[in-house]
Amino acid sequence: MLSADRLRAQMALHGLSQAELARRVGISQQTIAHLVSGQAFGSKHIHQIARALGTTPAYLMRETDDPSSDAVLEEFTLEERTWIDLLRAAEPEDRKAIIRLTRTIATNAASATLHDKRLAFKGAETASIPAPPAGGKRKR
Repeated sequence: MLSADRLRAQMALHGLSQAELARRVGISQQTIAHLVSGQAFGSKHIHQIARALGTTPAYLMRETDDPSSDAVLEEFTLEERTWIDLLRAAEPEDRKAIIRLTRTIATNAASATLHDKRLAFKGAETASIPAPPAGGKRKR
């Protein structure tokens, strides 16, 4: 049975509101509210909740008194959490494309130097941008 007291204490320790914890876990704020108030005694998301709080499911369920036993606390910046949320919202094929693109950018950035010709600016005389048709928009 989940301990509402321990859940509230861990949320306070990490400065998380019910809404923020719910957002990090990907569940409704109402679900967190039920757990915090003691109206619910468990959740299928207990592992994600524990991870977001830097503790273990065993601690939240009163199976141990050590809140850090084997816990992995993942500290992400707001930007990193935003990237994760966006990636989770994408369709599986789009996720693969995003990962390939990001990997390519990261690999190229790691190997690029200040004088890398791949990063050189192409002036108007060498750019291959076609002029738009008269009186209209470019075709895609």
